[in-house]
Amino acid sequence: MRSKTKEVVFFVVLIVVAVALALVVGDRTDGSKTKATYTEFLEQVQAGEVSKATISVAATGANPVTYRLKSGSEWLTIIPKNYQDALAAMQNKLVNIEIRDAQSQRVRTLANASPFLILLGFWVVMMIWMRKNPNFPKMFQG
Repeated sequence: MRSKTKEVVFFVVLIVVAVALALVVGDRTDGSKTKATYTEFLEQVQAGEVSKATISVAATGANPVTYRLKSGSEWLTIIPKNYQDALAAMQNKLVNIEIRDAQSQRVRTLANASPFLILLGFWVVMMIWMRKNPNFPKMFQG
């Protein structure tokens, strides 16, 4: 095989591996959750349908809430910065409430992306190495 062809094959394989790794590691949990408006969420709480709610407190004021109904389905909504009314309604209906800091989710996202970043770093190092050492590896010689 010619040198350029081998190099193109190497890049294609590397990109395929990176995409596959990103799909495996990526957080796809939100796609399986049904989205609800704040009003729908409050109605479900008042009806006693909500069993558990996880509030992610964000600095922006829009706080994402992942909650589970007693039927087992998971839902996603956004509550305003001042969510004392929703909190009081959930406490009255004995909803299991968990409050998380949004910063911890950013750290988790970075941790999930770390294999891809490591692969990207390895690729950059190998490209630099291959340019400086044209005889390494032998399989890429023309």
